[in-house]
Amino acid sequence: MRKRAFYTNIHFLFVTGGLLLNFLLMVMYSYINNGHAFFPLYAFRDFYSQGWPIMLQTFVVLYLLYYSIRYFNKKYQHNPNGFERFLREILFVLLIGFCIMEFFRWIFITYMVYPEDDMNFLQRKLKMILTIDITFLIVVYAFMTSFRIFRYLQLQNIEVARWQRQYTQSQFEAVKNQLNPHFLFNSLNALSSLVYVDADLAEQFIEKLSRSYRYLLEQRDKQTVPLEQELAFLQSFLFLTEQRFGKKLQVQVANMETDRYTVPPHTLLIVMEQVLQNNTMSAARPLRMALSQEEGTLQIRYSNQPKAATEEQSPQFRYLQEQFHFLNKEISVATEGQVVRMTIPLLPA
Repeated sequence: MRKRAFYTNIHFLFVTGGLLLNFLLMVMYSYINNGHAFFPLYAFRDFYSQGWPIMLQTFVVLYLLYYSIRYFNKKYQHNPNGFERFLREILFVLLIGFCIMEFFRWIFITYMVYPEDDMNFLQRKLKMILTIDITFLIVVYAFMTSFRIFRYLQLQNIEVARWQRQYTQSQFEAVKNQLNPHFLFNSLNALSSLVYVDADLAEQFIEKLSRSYRYLLEQRDKQTVPLEQELAFLQSFLFLTEQRFGKKLQVQVANMETDRYTVPPHTLLIVMEQVLQNNTMSAARPLRMALSQEEGTLQIRYSNQPKAATEEQSPQFRYLQEQFHFLNKEISVATEGQVVRMTIPLLPA
């Protein structure tokens, strides 16, 4: 396992960043005390020996911001960039940060500050230091928050790219599965029987087969397709499967409102393959399916006749679930006695 470089360690970054920030603060304080930002080398010794509360305060504030952001990340992981999260986080950081600064300011005034003849001037300097500290708190918080949002958007882009790769691969697999030699052999075998028995039916078979492949190829690059087109494709697909299974497979499709809904391409093909792959059928005990529409969902009910040894989910079906999950939708499957109900969300057109 490859080790991370030491300079990417958060504690290393805080130490080096804190030292740099302390140097900048020393320049500001030198300007406040002396009226200019230039200082002799011995000022380093005096700052780090007498100004250690300020230096320690810098590190405490850095860790306060870091762990506060981590806490709110976990608390609001469902909505990391919402207004409520920012409001509560800012109020928390300002309140705790101000208390920490007041504590170190008290230490600094009590143990480090020497009385001066002009106490009003001393008070003005202390107020300027407090202003600088609060500004430092806000600036560092803004920087850390900006970096967090940047990382969040970067991870979102990576997730979108991963989903797009999976989407392309799924479309390729869906087409390949339907064009593989086994499927072609079954289709052509059914066609060869029809040619001698019923020429008209054989002609319809060829038309439906051609239409099915054309649909698969035309829709493979799209993200969603109208529900009406999916149902039209399903009719062609069912015609082909009926020639193979006959009365063993019985499918009923209810009238649906299709003009307002879309689905990912090949949704019904993947679902049908999932059901046919995992269930038994026979003339004595046919596999019955019914498709209907309920409250913006597609309901598919079928006989609960699982095979003895079967793969629960095909790769295409797993991908389809991930695709809906990416769209904040979920495919649900529930067993209700002798019937299995699959609920597929419909997407608005």
